[in-house]
Amino acid sequence: MGRIIRFFDERFDLSLIRNWIQHKSVPQHKHSFWYYFGGLALFLLMVQIITGILLAFYYSPNPANANESVRYIMGRVHYGWLIRSIHFWGANFLIAVVLVHMFSAFFMKAYRKPRELMWILGVVILGLVLTFSFTGYLLPWTTLSYFATKVGVNTPMVIPIIGDFISKIMQGGEDVGAATLTRMFTLHTVILPLITLALVSVHVLLSQVFGSSVPISVKHADGETRFFPTFLMRDAAVWSGTFAVLLAFATILPANLEGKVNPIMPAPAGIKPEWYFLFIFQTLKTIPEIAAVGVITMGGVVWLMVPFLDRKPSEGKPFFTLFGIGVVAYTLAMTVIAYVTTAQH
Repeated sequence: MGRIIRFFDERFDLSLIRNWIQHKSVPQHKHSFWYYFGGLALFLLMVQIITGILLAFYYSPNPANANESVRYIMGRVHYGWLIRSIHFWGANFLIAVVLVHMFSAFFMKAYRKPRELMWILGVVILGLVLTFSFTGYLLPWTTLSYFATKVGVNTPMVIPIIGDFISKIMQGGEDVGAATLTRMFTLHTVILPLITLALVSVHVLLSQVFGSSVPISVKHADGETRFFPTFLMRDAAVWSGTFAVLLAFATILPANLEGKVNPIMPAPAGIKPEWYFLFIFQTLKTIPEIAAVGVITMGGVVWLMVPFLDRKPSEGKPFFTLFGIGVVAYTLAMTVIAYVTTAQH
């Protein structure tokens, strides 16, 4: 290993990397636990990319063979069922971890100057992760995935003037079909990964430039922990533990596969999206669709612009903290209501 390092050092001068490793540290205080979620999100993203590549080797993105190709992966490919289950549960784990990472950053005011761009990138990355899930949902070409996607791509039609155009772009025509499946597959496997990796790289780079944000409530940190090897080893332990739990979910509760969709059949009763879209689903049911789309859109814009709206977070004004609590409470309430009402049908 030493000879390999010397080989590259003689040609590329690794002094900058060595200096970074020697001086990189992480603040130690009572909220340091939340720092692990950023690295964990990056680890789970890598798991999704690797398992997604393996699945793509055997998947056929056309309505005639899509469902059968997934069935082939699960039944004929060695450990194909396990790879698909890890990919399925990994998506749920990734969204949950990114949400925890984002809300912990919000309540610790990690968006304050000079980290405004980091916050914006983080919110956009969350949107991309949710879009990953939406585009991947149709790929098995099952009854539930077909009709759930149909609801999703038709929702923008309530937007005046441009709504119909947006819906047709997403569908690739007048209805969900072969063109929709091709577009979702291309987005899911090519376009979204490239964009996400680029933005995540910038996000990680900025986190190295600015370092870890110390919460305003922490007046004096309890010292610092060296990133290498101490904090990195702790990170690796968290990743290993999380992967063990993920593997347990994948083996004990493996992803199932419904039968191939028949588009001329009516939509099944009680259809609902995955848990991370339930609050949007319930909002659309509770108030008129156009108002719901407007509220969700404006809420997203406000959330994105928080660093510029909360101009003096160091003064301890509670408004934005209460706003964040309200967002969490509303999201949880709508999710629970949607789950309960759909479970009753």
